[in-house]
Amino acid sequence: MLSEVEFCDDEEYFRTDAGVHALFNTAQVDLEHPTDPFYDTETIIRRLNAWFSRCGHEIRITSIYPITDDFDPRRNAKSRSYFYRLMVAKNFHEHKVPISELQRAWHIRGENIDIDALRNATRLFMGTKNFETFAGKNRTNREIRYVRSLNSLTIDSAAPFMPFDPLSDRFHFWHINISARAFLYNQVRKIVGALVGIASGIINERDILTMLHVPSNVNWDPRIQMAPPQGLFLKNIEYDQKELANCILKTEDALRPSKLLAIIN
Repeated sequence: MLSEVEFCDDEEYFRTDAGVHALFNTAQVDLEHPTDPFYDTETIIRRLNAWFSRCGHEIRITSIYPITDDFDPRRNAKSRSYFYRLMVAKNFHEHKVPISELQRAWHIRGENIDIDALRNATRLFMGTKNFETFAGKNRTNREIRYVRSLNSLTIDSAAPFMPFDPLSDRFHFWHINISARAFLYNQVRKIVGALVGIASGIINERDILTMLHVPSNVNWDPRIQMAPPQGLFLKNIEYDQKELANCILKTEDALRPSKLLAIIN
């Protein structure tokens, strides 16, 4: 499903990237039933999914919960997990991309793509860092908190979307996996772009350290291409299950202020 899903936890800096994919997402909807305390959530799910299908939208609602006003699905998230999909030709002259990978992966071109160098460079981003250089330009008048911590950053081999397509055998596929409580606008795509720059030999680890140690939007290395949005997938949003359960309204809570939390695939 094509979506716009790059989140940050600063309300004034809530931005999205068009063209990014989402395998999982959540949305908050405020509804007031004209007569009953609660909406029939199963009916909403069935009718919404039927409408999405008729309209040709690649969206599916899997769950809806009535929740209290003090639960914010964005601010209460414990972590968000993304993966970025790369494809590298086994023969660097290869340019025939499998059709199933179009708009779903970044085709990295080059004769000597060093995945081990990319893997080693992931450690540079771990720990608490100022990611101002790796964030989109602040176009507001409000202060942005650029100091963040990643929960994980790894790269793993991946399978083609269509293994039986003979063109898929001509490529290696990789997923760069990244998770944190929240991300700045463009942060994931810039980190991936820098890691690909390492793998391609365009930059070295010292260049990344310079951007981290001297954080500024103007210090982004112009040799690096920010990863295009189509290779990025929002994989999961994690909540504290006890906290969520305590905020899901029951029938006896009919008089409490409420809203609907929708789980989207």
